[in-house]
Amino acid sequence: MKNIAIIDIESQGASTSYSSIISIAGILVNSDLKEIERFELNCRNKAGHVPDPYSLWINKGFYQMKKSNSSHYQLMKELHKTIKKWSPCIWIGWNSIGFDFIMLQKENYKSLFPAYVLNTNSNEQADFLPVARSSKLFFPKSINTTFSEKKNPVFQLEGLSTINDIKVDQFHTAISDCEACLGIMRLIRKNAKQIYDQSFNTTSKHKVSNILEKERIFTTIFYYYGKARPFLVTYLCDHGEYNWPIVFCLEQDPENFLKLDVNSLKEELKKPGKWARALPANKHPIILDKNLGLKLDIYKNIGLKKLKERADKIYQNKQFSEKVSFALGEIAREKKVSQEKKELAYEDRLVLDGFPDDQDKNTMEEFQSMDEWSKKNHTISKIKDPRYKHFGKRLIYQNQPEVLSKDEYKEIQQDIAKKILSIEETNFTTIPMAESLIDNMRNEKGITKEKLEYVNDIDAYISDIRKVYEKAL
Repeated sequence: MKNIAIIDIESQGASTSYSSIISIAGILVNSDLKEIERFELNCRNKAGHVPDPYSLWINKGFYQMKKSNSSHYQLMKELHKTIKKWSPCIWIGWNSIGFDFIMLQKENYKSLFPAYVLNTNSNEQADFLPVARSSKLFFPKSINTTFSEKKNPVFQLEGLSTINDIKVDQFHTAISDCEACLGIMRLIRKNAKQIYDQSFNTTSKHKVSNILEKERIFTTIFYYYGKARPFLVTYLCDHGEYNWPIVFCLEQDPENFLKLDVNSLKEELKKPGKWARALPANKHPIILDKNLGLKLDIYKNIGLKKLKERADKIYQNKQFSEKVSFALGEIAREKKVSQEKKELAYEDRLVLDGFPDDQDKNTMEEFQSMDEWSKKNHTISKIKDPRYKHFGKRLIYQNQPEVLSKDEYKEIQQDIAKKILSIEETNFTTIPMAESLIDNMRNEKGITKEKLEYVNDIDAYISDIRKVYEKAL
């Protein structure tokens, strides 16, 4: 197996599109989980970006962000050197598929680097949170957890590390969260090796496709309503728009759906309690041996014979698979049309507008190879895609604004000012939103002196940002 790179991101906000990385760390280990190398990078806040005060309190990143001598762009350049050095490997984290890797894609996109660097060129991606959930579900003694009010296991890194005696220096720093994740990986490898080993069989599209071709019935896990839920499933079709594998949940009798027309299938697929679910092959789906699912009462009662019969009906009815694929595609296309009617910001257009063409790719590689910002600025003028031209100019503004013409600088300064001083509801943190959050944090019952001082310092920082951009209007 390839080396494994455990990474973690700390950001100045909770939005993957509009927040930015202020700290990222990684630990490279071999297949036996023995450490080879590690890195930790920090940077200051981007010019014109308003941090989320609550996020900064959670990750304790404010003072580190404020005192850092490194720009965000410098962090991204150093990160890409490390990625190149460590590749190819399996990149893994804790809730990495749901947050860290999405944020990193967006940060690459906004920094004019290839967006999908962690799952191309023989790299693979994984998320250990669903693996830990699966281990607890099928091997309850493999990992100790606390429980929620609804008696569901809680999988927060800090709590898991404490209750399982995993030693880390300080929680909610990027490197410490990497250490915690590594500790949990070692624990699961020891106590639930079947789950651990099988989890690495789905870290790429190719691996997932191989399993779906070979296994008629398998166990998978879906997480919703605060709980990991196991299902026995069979492959049904590929999604008609996104090409994701779609599986049929075998607790359902396929006879209830086989004769439905496309319109009826569309209505059924929109209902809760779905009998067909996506298993995105590029998002490290959980695919486990069917015998694990067969231990569950619901499938014991149905019996293996009937489950096989249901799976065979799906496999043999290609017309049904085609109808489901088409119906799902129709639903997605209808949703996409409604999205396209909205005026989406460039930050939200990575997927919608697709990849840059070869000419722009080459121009952006040229941009990254240059040291002088004046030359970088000239290079940006050759980019055709308005998304990358926009972000290229923002990079100049954030790193060496004097290179911009007076008109360009004024235009960017005013655009930022209008956005971050707005009182309208937005997808990103504005100054009024940050100030409101600060007021709420100050008024929390039983607030500690430490937290109050921290909040006051963030408030002063936000106030300084306000002063800068009020002058631009």
